[in-house]
Amino acid sequence: MSILKLTDYALHYNFIRGDKDAPNLVFIHDLCLDAGMWEKLLAKLDRSFNILTYDFYGHGRTTESDAPLSFKLLSDEFLALIRQLKLSRIHLIGCRFGAVLAFEWALQTPEIIESLVLISFPFYVQKGGYNHEGATTIQLLKLDRNLFEKKYLMEGLHPVTISKSRTVLQAIRRVSTSNVAEPIEELISINNRQNFDLIGKLKRMQKPVLFLHGEYDPSFPAPLAMIFSNYVFNGRFMVIPDASCLIPFDQPKAAAHLLNHFIKSRRTPPLLTPESRRMMRTFNEIIEKAYQPQPVRRRFLRMTILGENTHVYWNSREIHGKWNQRNARELLLFLILNRGAVKRDTLLDAFTPEMVLDQARNRLRVQLNHLNQLFRNQPDSSIHDLIIVSRDSVALNADVQSDVGVYLHNIESLLWANGSLSSRSESFLRFLADYRPEVQKSFRSEWMRQLFETIRSKLSQIMAQLLISLKDAGDFSTIHRILKAGRKVEPYKGFCDEWSDALRHRK
Repeated sequence: MSILKLTDYALHYNFIRGDKDAPNLVFIHDLCLDAGMWEKLLAKLDRSFNILTYDFYGHGRTTESDAPLSFKLLSDEFLALIRQLKLSRIHLIGCRFGAVLAFEWALQTPEIIESLVLISFPFYVQKGGYNHEGATTIQLLKLDRNLFEKKYLMEGLHPVTISKSRTVLQAIRRVSTSNVAEPIEELISINNRQNFDLIGKLKRMQKPVLFLHGEYDPSFPAPLAMIFSNYVFNGRFMVIPDASCLIPFDQPKAAAHLLNHFIKSRRTPPLLTPESRRMMRTFNEIIEKAYQPQPVRRRFLRMTILGENTHVYWNSREIHGKWNQRNARELLLFLILNRGAVKRDTLLDAFTPEMVLDQARNRLRVQLNHLNQLFRNQPDSSIHDLIIVSRDSVALNADVQSDVGVYLHNIESLLWANGSLSSRSESFLRFLADYRPEVQKSFRSEWMRQLFETIRSKLSQIMAQLLISLKDAGDFSTIHRILKAGRKVEPYKGFCDEWSDALRHRK
């Protein structure tokens, strides 16, 4: 590889130049990977192309400095490399994060871009749509790199093989945690901006674009990706069978064939009649309206325990199984309440604090195997890889939620709320109606007892605050309602009776 000396680091690149008049193809790798991800695909490409691959900042052989990895830094080094090689017209090919970069650069510097090939482009078209996935990735990254690596392999490859895994892991392990977390945090920030409008950007894209999407992409389903790709005026979309996100690893031959054809073609917009264009505009308007209320979630796990029985749901469909055996429901709930990822030692402290360490580890292993088997026994294969286990940590590969977690969050919010006294009192009475301390009796773990004690304690604090404020406001009818409903959470036995006696003496 050649080296381009930048301000305070060295960028490694490889430029295979043939005919100076031949198309110039520039490949942008995914976050965590390096130029090696293109090796098998490049072997199938037309030999007449001029090929440029490189490792961006802090990845592969390219060094780093004290500066954080950012979109601006990556853009600056890309433009410096293009100027160094005197490339005036290029075809940009990017995968996942690299596709995001390629797309943005084509909007910023359209004068040097001839076309785009966007592989596994993330169509997070709604503001805030990337929040959970990005936050979960950062959490796993900082909690346990091995766990992060497993998730990356499971989501990126289909199937996961030893040879593909070896190449991917070699690349990932060269990259620092900060050089992965910082660009993800920047993506979350961009996705949350008031003026975020990916659909608007897709509409503004005038360059020819080829979208390649894997059949088994877990981040964004291929049918929806195809729909949103239609917003690009001169775009075409292809689904790659038997592939996940990292298509250059899963199906390099198929991807190279499509790339060869696209670069050599005229790349003119598809011919549509005026009626077809009108129908397409109407269809897009319907899609935009339907998509606005909530982001697409294909991996949503929800657990409810506050009713009469425990229920577990996967994408709104109930999962039936032996939840009362081997601490399955308590273990699952603990993972959910900890945002889906915990250290093994934390689990041992919560479930077997008094047990000898080796015995505790064996028991946890058995419990995790049972929980994993509950999901693997389901007919829906999308749930089979829900639990990711490393030597040190355990994680749930999904967007998770529990009714008790939502309940606890809501009462904590009420504890510090600044709303009107009337609205806070009514909210508290609703929370009391949903509070069922008898649920605790069906759970055996000490951490569950502490969880319910925390809930009761916070409700007690809210009740005491409200009673004092209501007394000062002279709202004695609401005080009576709260005292009648609040005996199950009174700070100490006799508290409600003392308040009732004080009200009677006042009369």
